Amino acid sequence: MTTLQEKLNKLSPERRASVQAHTDELIAIELTLRQLRESLEMTQADLAEQLDIGQHSVSRMESRGDIKLSTLRTYIEALGGSLNISASFPGKGEVKLQPIEL
Repeated sequence: MTTLQEKLNKLSPERRASVQAHTDELIAIELTLRQLRESLEMTQADLAEQLDIGQHSVSRMESRGDIKLSTLRTYIEALGGSLNISASFPGKGEVKLQPIEL
């Protein structure tokens, strides 16, 4: 099985830069999981292969209104990203929450 990183490494430097620029743009806007996956030009079947699950499981994950953080982290990492969680408080700004390492 080829990992996403291996696929990215095969891209030309120009294409990698383009993908990174597009990823940076995505960070600035709100997307559903499906829209995020599609914007990264991955099919449900591609992502299912990365996660070693069935395509139908990816479909269910994307249509859920509520998802476990561990599932979301796995999904995001399979897309080549990392999940960061922060909380905003009036007058206090933003606090980045650190994941608990088990």
